[in-house]
Amino acid sequence: MSKAPMTLVRQRWDAWWESRLPRTDQLTLTHRNLYILPTRSGWSFAAVLVVLLVASINERVNLGYALTFLLGGSALAAAHLTHGNLQGLQLRLLSARSVHAGSVLNVSIGLHNTHRTKGRWGLQAQAQGGLAQQVEVAAGQDAVLELDIPAPQRGWLTLPRVTIESGYPLGLFRAWAYWRPLSRVLIWPALDPHAPALPAWHAEAALSASTRQTGHSTEPPEGLRDYRRGDPMRWIAWKKSSHAIASGTGLVSRTSEQGRSPDLWLDYEQSPGLSGLGTEARLSRLATWVMQAENSLEGPNGIYGLKLPGHTIACGRGAAHLRECLDALATWPGTGTGGNA
Repeated sequence: MSKAPMTLVRQRWDAWWESRLPRTDQLTLTHRNLYILPTRSGWSFAAVLVVLLVASINERVNLGYALTFLLGGSALAAAHLTHGNLQGLQLRLLSARSVHAGSVLNVSIGLHNTHRTKGRWGLQAQAQGGLAQQVEVAAGQDAVLELDIPAPQRGWLTLPRVTIESGYPLGLFRAWAYWRPLSRVLIWPALDPHAPALPAWHAEAALSASTRQTGHSTEPPEGLRDYRRGDPMRWIAWKKSSHAIASGTGLVSRTSEQGRSPDLWLDYEQSPGLSGLGTEARLSRLATWVMQAENSLEGPNGIYGLKLPGHTIACGRGAAHLRECLDALATWPGTGTGGNA
C-alpha cells in the first residue's frame, strides 16, 4: 500500500524536473546542467574518515590526523575530477531511423570533446527505458554512441530523456546530466507475422510485367495515361508529354494493352484478407503487404499503391515510395498514436 504514494511522488518529481529541461538536439554540459553527489562508496568513505578523525582526536595521534586530511583532500580532488570529466562535453543527436512498432529504435548520438589535452573516461549513457552504454572520448576527438529505445506503438515517438554520467576516477562521486532531445521519430505499424501473400488476383499482373521485362513484348502499349514512377523510358509519349508540360501538367505514358492495369492496389477497405480485423491489425497487415510488394514485384509494371479512407497514394515503387506508404500507415488517421511530449 505504501508503494502507491511513493510512485505518485516520483512521477510528480520527474514531471517537475523534466519541465525545467528544454528540448534541444544539441547540448553542451556546463556547471548549469551538471549535478554531482557522493555514491554509496563515497558515503562509506566519508564515514570511515569521520571514525578515523574521532579516533585520532581521542588518541592524540598526529599520524592519524595526517592520514585523515590526506584521504579527505584526495576525495575532494576526486570530486573536482569527476565533475570536470563531463564539463564541456558536447552532445548532438545524429540520426534516428524509423522502425516498425515492437522493435527497438537505434539512436545515434555524437560526443565531441572540446578539451585538447584531457580525455573523457568512464562515461555511461542511458535512454529512459533502455540499456546503459559505456563510452570514452579521447582529447580533442569525437565518439558515436548508440542507444536502444523501445518503440512499442506506431505513430510519432518523442525521444525519451537521456542520462549521461561518470564516476571517474575513484567512484566516490557521481556526476550526471539530463538531456531531452527535440526530434521525434515516426514509428511504422508492426509487421504481421501471420499475413497471407499479396492478393491473388495480382499474380497474373506481376507475371505479365515479368514477361514484358524478358522481351516477349517489346512494343509500347496503346493508349495514354499520366506518368507514374516505375514506367520505363520507352513508354513515355514524348510528343504528347511536350504539349502536356507546356500546358502545366506532367509527363504522359502509354497504358497497358487491352486496357489491363498491372497496378497493385492495397486497399484498407476492399482488399481481401482484411475483413474481421481491427484497425491496428489492418494497418499491420497493410504494412507487411507494402514490404512484400516492394521486395517481390518485378518488371516495369511491378508498382503498387495504397488506399486509406480519406487518403490515397498513387502507384509507384522504390525507397521513397515505400517510405511514403509506411509513413501514411503510421500516421493514419491524423497524427498517429505514439509519442508523448
